[in-house]
Amino acid sequence: MDTEPKSMLRSFAEKLMRNRLVKRRLPNGVAIFVSPDSQLKYLKREFDQDLSAIAKEFITDSSVVWDVGANCGVLAFSAAKAKQIIAVEADPFLAHVLQESAALSGVSVTVVTAAVFSKPSLAKFSIARRGRASNFLTDAGGRSQTGGERSQIVVPTVTLDNLLDISLPPTFVKIDVEGAEIDVFEGAERLLGQARPTIYFEAGASTVDRCCEILKAANYRISQRSATDWLAQPE
Repeated sequence: MDTEPKSMLRSFAEKLMRNRLVKRRLPNGVAIFVSPDSQLKYLKREFDQDLSAIAKEFITDSSVVWDVGANCGVLAFSAAKAKQIIAVEADPFLAHVLQESAALSGVSVTVVTAAVFSKPSLAKFSIARRGRASNFLTDAGGRSQTGGERSQIVVPTVTLDNLLDISLPPTFVKIDVEGAEIDVFEGAERLLGQARPTIYFEAGASTVDRCCEILKAANYRISQRSATDWLAQPE
């Protein structure tokens, strides 16, 4: 199929699936709701296998898990056996999906409807045209796969250190914030210095060096898991 017809077909499918929910079962057996409006691959019953694998590798029944930039909660619900789960999602629609999944599955997940940033405030937040998995803090610019901006809203922002006020100290934190990861780590002084969780984060070429500088200064060792995924573990 030519590139242009494929692009038109994808665009049509993305518009058709907006605000739709479908039920899917994760590899660990937990049933959740997902939205093809977030990622079209959910229609084919596909998930981010790296998130399921990382949960299986690191999460135990004594873990405290923070899923920052939770999207539809693949990591959060893959960590269903954890002692406590916090899912942070700025998009109100996706936060609603997370709440519905918690009710469906019976998994206790605290949903925080906010963006994580370097300071508590209000910020412009862009809903990506190509799919809500690529939503981004407007000033952070997002990544290339957004396909542009569908709409823009204003959301509250919190820091990772703020989350310590509502949660036990985390043992594992996943961060996927579409270009805002430097700001996220700049608001994590107490988290990195005291709680010292294992951190699995996404970072592109424009942000990874600074992220690694912050983490290494806090005595973390860093390994690369894929082209854009990194694992930081306390020394």
